[in-house]
Amino acid sequence: MPHFFLLTGLLVSTVGGAWSLLLAGSSASHPAGHLTSMAATAAAAGFEAPGFDRPAEPVEPIQLSASDGTGLALVALEANGVLEPPLAFTELHLTFENPREARIEGRFRIALPPGAALSRFAMKGVGGDWQEGEVVERRRARLVYEDYLHRRQDPALLEQEAGNEFSARIFPIPPRGRKELIVSYSHALVRTNQPYVIPLRGLPEVGSLDVRVLLGASPAAGGTPVSNLGGEASDRRMVELHKRDWTPDRDFEIGQERVAGRDGLRHANLAVVRVAAPVEEVRQEVGGLYVLIDSSASRALGYRQQVRRLAELIGGLEAEGGGGRRLGIAAFDQEVAPIYDGELGGFGAAAARRLLERRPLGATDLHRALSWLAGRLARGGRDVRRVLLITDGVATAGETEPRAFKAAVRALGAAGVERLDVLATGGLRDEAVLRELTTGNLAQDGARIDAGASRDEIRRRLTLGCRSGIAVTVDGASWAWPETLDGMQPGDAALVYAELPPERALHVSLAGREVPLAGGLADAAAPLLADVPVLPAYEQL
Repeated sequence: MPHFFLLTGLLVSTVGGAWSLLLAGSSASHPAGHLTSMAATAAAAGFEAPGFDRPAEPVEPIQLSASDGTGLALVALEANGVLEPPLAFTELHLTFENPREARIEGRFRIALPPGAALSRFAMKGVGGDWQEGEVVERRRARLVYEDYLHRRQDPALLEQEAGNEFSARIFPIPPRGRKELIVSYSHALVRTNQPYVIPLRGLPEVGSLDVRVLLGASPAAGGTPVSNLGGEASDRRMVELHKRDWTPDRDFEIGQERVAGRDGLRHANLAVVRVAAPVEEVRQEVGGLYVLIDSSASRALGYRQQVRRLAELIGGLEAEGGGGRRLGIAAFDQEVAPIYDGELGGFGAAAARRLLERRPLGATDLHRALSWLAGRLARGGRDVRRVLLITDGVATAGETEPRAFKAAVRALGAAGVERLDVLATGGLRDEAVLRELTTGNLAQDGARIDAGASRDEIRRRLTLGCRSGIAVTVDGASWAWPETLDGMQPGDAALVYAELPPERALHVSLAGREVPLAGGLADAAAPLLADVPVLPAYEQL
């Protein structure tokens, strides 16, 4: 049964999880500028070996290329954003130039920040009008695109790829001409230390880069009336960046501390609030551990650091007195290669070097890796109680449906595994898959840990229990989402969305206890709050 909901003027239909966004000659008048002790082991393992000391080239977060793979020049990038924690909104206006004498079809790719949700895709037509995208089922979109292509009209087809990457077929790109695109997206900033990011690192030279980000309002200083009729004043600040002929060597980031402290946002009948989970600190020993590490081509960037972090983590667990416990390690792409199986204290330079020598190549068959481990443990691994999966969750080979992954994790449970944790790597991740892997499958839910966290933080989270089934209630709300919090650890935060009458105060309870909202709620522009696609109200339209 398809679901329809409204996203900033786009008609969205999701059927079986496969969807595409189609531009096929429809015009609209949206303005382009619309804002809405292992150290020795690591060294001995040869981390400075030739071929590994050179960092991999970063992947371009935005690209428009011809059919032969030649990239078109990005002559202008204009980014307009709004940072209103715990939400943010970004609109990118991109201008590419075709250096050829022939009209071509191009392939556009963009990697959005983790957790971002696309809300607009538009292409400037030959007549100067902006053609707006309509989201439809993938197969139908491809048929319509080909039809418009044969009629020599101006179509563009945007498809969601793995994780938070999108690709689009765009035609025509005129000879020696320019093609302008607009991509808008919103995303939630769940953690207070999570910065607002516009991915730039990896782009080739950009002719013109202009970034403007409007920061959330904070009350103006002073107690005098703002007008003869009263009212409220606020201090709105803008962060601007302007560069010419610049090759980005880092992403654009703004910390949330730049915005006045608040617990959430509210506009009319919609509200979102950041809450801390009421979870007590319960130690959970890491007994026998098996590590599955993704060594596919997508992990080429940062693979050395990934192996180094694993070596440091094992050293930390050994220092806590677990040297005699069983440790298994296997690397996987579309195949699985056992690397080490023995006592935790026996892991050393030779095993680390074998991981490094398995250079990241091939596709990611996540289901095969999980199934392989379930079979291996069933034959003789009853002393393994924990599994650590190091991956981005983006499956590109074999089974790719979450239900197949969940079944494979449950098979691990039948082989004696009690908990699976994920160390999430890379900027391109499938957060939904990672969540399905860690919750609702085994005797204990696991943690999803950012690989960018410190070594001590990763070890801390692996040794703490997770709590699930925390009931969420909002007094007087017609609906609240999520209804429960799962896989939560001490210090974890979550966002709660709700619809309730504007005149009613917001009271959120977790597991029957009201959560104090010391920071209060800020008023948000309606499009910012309404753009968040997880709101159940939009599924009811």
